[in-house]
Amino acid sequence: MVDTEETKRKKAKNLRYKKPIVTNLNLDEIKNDLWDIQQECEEVRWYTDSEDGNDSLINALAGDEEEAYEFKMAFADLCAECDRMRDDLHEEWIPECFDIFFVAAGAGETYGGLLGFDEFEGDYFGIGRIEDLWAEDEAKKKLKAMTKDNLILAIRQCFRVYSAYIGLRTRYDSLKAAMDILRDKNTGYLQVVKEIEKLYEDASKEQGKYAEYTKEWREFERYTDALPPEAWIQ
Repeated sequence: MVDTEETKRKKAKNLRYKKPIVTNLNLDEIKNDLWDIQQECEEVRWYTDSEDGNDSLINALAGDEEEAYEFKMAFADLCAECDRMRDDLHEEWIPECFDIFFVAAGAGETYGGLLGFDEFEGDYFGIGRIEDLWAEDEAKKKLKAMTKDNLILAIRQCFRVYSAYIGLRTRYDSLKAAMDILRDKNTGYLQVVKEIEKLYEDASKEQGKYAEYTKEWREFERYTDALPPEAWIQ
């Protein structure tokens, strides 16, 4: 007896290459990535607006508050531009061939390979190396079916979207790398400073000639003696 559902499932799996997209370069992925960048920028804004984050940033920039302000504004500007591009992707004309254009262009080699849409499962799945070639051929066939004028217009718009997105992505990667360094380097430094302040305050509570023999003072000296000389350089 023939299992109709299983037959449909196998047929859909074999035809995934008919509706391919580049894994990390398709319209939905771009929209999702822009949203993620926005959220990351908001987290950086929250971090740098906090006392520790602001101190960390200023300290890393040798006390230059103006440069710290410009750094924070770079994230704010990037956040606003990502939001604007997301709106543009909803309001401006995006060619129907956008996703298959990058498949045909061989972008899968650079952006994580190809996925194919499974009509039975209603989602995208990975496809094999042979299917990758079939998918590229299928994409090329669809592009060839367009008129030359429409194809030229579509290509121009696809590159506009691609250029705008990659520009924002590159800016974000650069800013994030700098922010990660600041967080790792300076948060630890500030924690050391705050710990020294706390130990000193505890040690200072006991006054008089016997103060240096208290547990708090011994703890303060033990901590500061263990610090490397670089910790005292301002």
